[in-house]
Amino acid sequence: MAAPAIALRFRDTVPNVDTIHAHRSVLHDKGSVWWGWWKKDFEEDHGALLESLQANGSLAISIVDRSTQRMFRADVLQVRIGRLKKAELDFVPEYYLKYEERVFAWFLLSSIEEESFDNEIAARFGDHTLLSLAAAEDDRVEKLAADTNVSNRSCILHLSDLHFGADYAFATQREKPNIGDPRKTLTECLAADLKRIGKHDNIAAVLVTGDFTTGGDWRDGTREDVLQEFKALRGVLGLEPEQIIAVPGNHDIVRYPKGSPIDIAAIVLSNQTTYQHEREFRTFVDELIGRNWKDSLNYVHRIRLKEADVLLCLLNSCTIVATEWTEYGFVGTSGIDAMGTLRDEPITRPTFKFVALHHHLLPVAGVAAPNSKGVTLSLDASDLLDAAQNAGAHIALHGHEHMPRIARYQTVPLRGATMAPPLHVVSNGSAGGKRTPGSERNAYCLFDLQADRLHLSMRELRFDAKEGASLFDGQLDVKPQVP
Repeated sequence: MAAPAIALRFRDTVPNVDTIHAHRSVLHDKGSVWWGWWKKDFEEDHGALLESLQANGSLAISIVDRSTQRMFRADVLQVRIGRLKKAELDFVPEYYLKYEERVFAWFLLSSIEEESFDNEIAARFGDHTLLSLAAAEDDRVEKLAADTNVSNRSCILHLSDLHFGADYAFATQREKPNIGDPRKTLTECLAADLKRIGKHDNIAAVLVTGDFTTGGDWRDGTREDVLQEFKALRGVLGLEPEQIIAVPGNHDIVRYPKGSPIDIAAIVLSNQTTYQHEREFRTFVDELIGRNWKDSLNYVHRIRLKEADVLLCLLNSCTIVATEWTEYGFVGTSGIDAMGTLRDEPITRPTFKFVALHHHLLPVAGVAAPNSKGVTLSLDASDLLDAAQNAGAHIALHGHEHMPRIARYQTVPLRGATMAPPLHVVSNGSAGGKRTPGSERNAYCLFDLQADRLHLSMRELRFDAKEGASLFDGQLDVKPQVP
């Protein structure tokens, strides 16, 4: 029996549709069934590989669902790149027949048989959905960004929930406020406050945990406002583009247009076929910092500071698709893989490990009322917290609900397992939005990392550049990992 040539990844994302059952039903009735490969917008097309498979005729493939740890072997009669003929559409499951023109390649299957799940193969997918099994590949490379060396500085500035557009509280770089309007730009306000505390010339990087925009407003004007603000901020702080680090928020990756009728099945299929809903954020980040728009949104970035290293594990928590509750977060297996990379990175100096995402890992509101526009934890928060502790993370950062809060999390191990050190979870308030809950004000965080300690300042950020309140100013009870 020939070994599978490639593996295809899938998930049951359409409500009330079991992907394998739907294909097996057609296979039972027709004798064969077309399986579609929906290439993500940022994936390579594997043109040469598909053409070679097409020329070879029959072959075997693996079909993998990492979320449920299922794997199937399928025998392939034919490979087709591009559209099917009209008569061939009778051999396609009905649930995605409307979207067949978006399928990049087709595989005509004569059998689908379950086999043992191979975690090694599954882990190699990364963010992708087609994997060549001809040669082993190191997925770890996809999860690593190039190191950034800032040997004369020691601080990481954390911002979140800027909300450029309708909900932005500060003046933009292009604005000329009217007489009596006290608003300054975000750059002016940050620079003024950092000077007050003597840290304006000690910023090694700026980490933004999502919601650059409001409601997916990526129009040219809004996009330009964000880019110009960060250009000004880099100029004041003396930073290069790669010293800005961006994580997406639910207002940056919008799964359906505001005010549009919600047809969950249609939304899921439309998004799953191409992942075009991520394109605006991906191309924005490419323009903002030069990170290729096709690169993974789950990765590890090492910054070499004056006395210590910081390993940042950046996560995309905006992957949920099969629900109208789009403000909920979900990271999934690709993010867990990235935390595995965080765990395994070599330690050559005192090193602090951070995990950063947009959505919550712990509650911050007094009462979180459920509704279709609900705002709450990442749905896989428990898995993420476990993976973060397993990776030796010291700090987890997020935004989302615009409420500053600092907590400490530690699981009590079962069955005699070793207890991991506690994880500090820092919820940043909104740094730029008008909408803050209750009496909360805009805020930012500043982490000062030394060889043997980590100091956190959490401060109010006023839009008139005047001095705000200090929310927290102290050393956190964490020690760096050492060689």
